[in-house]
Amino acid sequence: MIAAGGPGPGVDALTEARALAEVVRVLEGLDAAAVGRVLEWAVKRYTATADGTASSARDVAASPPGPRRDEHDLAELYEVASPSTDGESVLVAAYWHQIIGRDEHLDSQSLNTDLKNLGHGIGNVTRACSSLINQKPALMIQLRKGGATKQARKQYRLTAAGIQRVREMLTRGDGRES
Repeated sequence: MIAAGGPGPGVDALTEARALAEVVRVLEGLDAAAVGRVLEWAVKRYTATADGTASSARDVAASPPGPRRDEHDLAELYEVASPSTDGESVLVAAYWHQIIGRDEHLDSQSLNTDLKNLGHGIGNVTRACSSLINQKPALMIQLRKGGATKQARKQYRLTAAGIQRVREMLTRGDGRES
């Protein structure tokens, strides 16, 4: 699974990414409380402990969070999302860090390094981030700037609209129209 460290036996990464996109599509029409109930049920239904007994959502939440952090996971997400612009590429990398990796802050250097490692580096990642910030609604926000110079390191975070845009890209990447 993209979010938990690679597909299981007999499951290819693209099939698993498509399943994730389908889950996103189905949950989009529900309010937050309904999403919580559905996810809690799914965790209880599909999570088992080593002895084969079902574990609760609380047990899962108490376990160490986070995915296996390697470029392969980002590569799978990138392939399904199929970004077509520099801004979309940054969005996908930011989504991977913020949503899947649970990183609180994003920096342009990390995002571009990950994209370069995938063979999709962009010429000016800060400009791409600025274009995401300037869209209405903003897809990304700048949290802080570490220094007074124009080249100072900036930290970013995706907005709800940015997260939604990537989820739409994942749904489209699954062969569905959004």
